[in-house]
Amino acid sequence: MSSEGLNLLEVRDLTRRFGGVAALDGCSFAVEAGTITGLIGPNGSGKTTAFNVITGFTRADSGEVLLDGQAVRPGPGPMYRHGVIRTFQRARVFGGLTPVENLVAAARQPWWSFATPRTRRGEHAKACDLLADLGLATVSGMPAGRLSYGQRKLVEFAAVLMGEPRLVLLDEPAAGVTASIVEVLERHIRAWHERGVTFLVVEHDMDVVARLCDPVIVLDHGRAIACGAPSLIRADPLVLDAYLGA
Repeated sequence: MSSEGLNLLEVRDLTRRFGGVAALDGCSFAVEAGTITGLIGPNGSGKTTAFNVITGFTRADSGEVLLDGQAVRPGPGPMYRHGVIRTFQRARVFGGLTPVENLVAAARQPWWSFATPRTRRGEHAKACDLLADLGLATVSGMPAGRLSYGQRKLVEFAAVLMGEPRLVLLDEPAAGVTASIVEVLERHIRAWHERGVTFLVVEHDMDVVARLCDPVIVLDHGRAIACGAPSLIRADPLVLDAYLGA
């Protein structure tokens, strides 16, 4: 039975304050399984805070996060085990490890593997295959810290895929990288989407959003103000007012 049409992720009435500022203010939205959903909004609208709360890097003051209709307690470890994995605005890789070693470190491990840490059969080959698919075979043995920023973004993306995710949260994947890297990322997002992975994408480049995402959720002042196809979102008076007002 297809999971399309069902909400894989739902956030309800999330609130998170930093001092007197409400980064999230009763924020509610849903991500349907089998979609590439965009999450956009002016600077300071709450997009990254929403990512941080969903994945447990920041605790909400109130509200709840649901997966498959069931409330969960967000935390980086538990969400990873639920198949919810994220990237960051600035690529996070282990600079002293090679790309292959970064991917092996990110591979899903059974709980008992922590008592006997070693590379399981097939992990090295899987890592090499992922890197080759992303055009990184020639640098797979170099320290990741020596790679270009765009290459490090690709390594981080590959490490996410190594974790066999159900839902990937991408935080500004196109920021600070060349057009050729953006093309590679878009192609592989589509390919993994066709394999059944759901994506939630925060992105400022509206051309990227228009090419990749449907639907698009718009945040403003910590609340969702619109949701729909990119063409409708571009013409929505509330959205235009939010951006022009910002």
